[in-house]
Amino acid sequence: MDKMSKKLYAGIFSVSLGLLLIFGSLALVAAALQNFVWFQDQPGLGVQLLVILGVLSFVQFLFVQVIYTFVVLWKMWGSIQDGHARTTPGKAIGFLFIPFFSVYWIFQVWGGFPRDYNNYVDRRGLAVPHLSSGVFTAYPVLMLLTAIPFLGILIALINMFLFVAIISKTCDAVNALAEGTPERWGHPAQQDAAPKFMVASR
Repeated sequence: MDKMSKKLYAGIFSVSLGLLLIFGSLALVAAALQNFVWFQDQPGLGVQLLVILGVLSFVQFLFVQVIYTFVVLWKMWGSIQDGHARTTPGKAIGFLFIPFFSVYWIFQVWGGFPRDYNNYVDRRGLAVPHLSSGVFTAYPVLMLLTAIPFLGILIALINMFLFVAIISKTCDAVNALAEGTPERWGHPAQQDAAPKFMVASR
C-alpha cells in the first residue's frame, strides 16, 4: 500500500489556496477602484496586471481543487478495498458526474469514508486509531450551503480550509494502514511460529 506525503499533498494545495487569497484579494481591490471616476481616467498598467493575476490565481486554484478532489478520493477509497467498502475508487469519482444523484453521492464518498475506514480497521484487527468523521461530514454539507446567496462565498472560503484538513487526515489514515497492516511483519502464520532459538533447541 502506497503512502502519502502530507507535506507534499497539503503543501501544494495550501500554496495554491494562498495564491488565490493573495492575488484574488488584490484583484478585488483593483476592481473596486474602477468605480471611482478619478481612477477611471488613469487606471494604470499595475491595476490591469493585478486583475489578470487574480484571474490566473483563480484558474490555477480551480485546476488544483479538481485534481486534488479526484486524487484524495482515489487514495482514500483505494486504501480500504477488501470487498466490504461501499464503493470503489472509480465509482467514488465517476458517480460525482451523475446529475442530481451527485448531491446524494457527495455525502457517501466524503461523509461515509470514516465509517468504512473504521470498519476496515476493526475487521483486520489493526493497531490503528479510528478516524473521526467531523471534517468529512462537514465538507459536503458546506459544499451544498455555498448555494446560499451572499453567504455562499464565505462558506466556500471556509470549505477551502476544511479541505486542507481533509487532505491531512487522509494522509494520516492511509499511512497508518500502510504501517499498521499485519502483512508488514510477514504472514500471520509466521507471527505465531516459535522463535528460532527454541526450534534449534528441540
